[in-house]
Amino acid sequence: MANPRGKKARKSAKAIDKWKMKKTFEVIAPDIFNNVSVGPIVANEAKDLVGRVVETTLSKLVNSNQYHIKIKLTVEGVSGFDASTKVREVELSRTYISSQVSEGVDIIDFIFPVVTNNKEKFRIKLAIFTRRKIHDAQKRQLRKLALKIVSDEVSKKSGDQLIQEVVFGKLGSLIFNKGKKVVPLGRVEVRKLELVG
Repeated sequence: MANPRGKKARKSAKAIDKWKMKKTFEVIAPDIFNNVSVGPIVANEAKDLVGRVVETTLSKLVNSNQYHIKIKLTVEGVSGFDASTKVREVELSRTYISSQVSEGVDIIDFIFPVVTNNKEKFRIKLAIFTRRKIHDAQKRQLRKLALKIVSDEVSKKSGDQLIQEVVFGKLGSLIFNKGKKVVPLGRVEVRKLELVG
């Protein structure tokens, strides 16, 4: 009679052997984040990494306390044991958005498709926090203004420049400074920036 424990041992040995065959690569952030190391990643072969998505936070990329800004990187290629990446998505955490909500204010979400001057396509989701409840007509006016600002700004920028303006708050500040002349605003955040093509 065969020993069932022997089968288990053989399976376990195979699993260990497969793991030993895997190689460790270093995920490298894009140029806009000074090519800092994001951390290790394992794969059987370098080609298996291309297209893999790695999640991190802005705090890890620029040594700050901005843990609420989540960044998704896509592996674009591998040189030696370094995996180069491209920013695929920037998103604020839900807990951060919730922490900005207070009674008696409106949170207005706007979503705009945009194209940069180097023909990269993004989707931008804005979260505009007012200081008080506003009327539908004011919301439409705010949306029209935000769309014009975003379209004008993005058309002058490359994809990398747009990402930098989003993660460091410049685009949100620009909309805030012009939008507060329309209605009293608390803050403006780019809730999500997503590369779509």
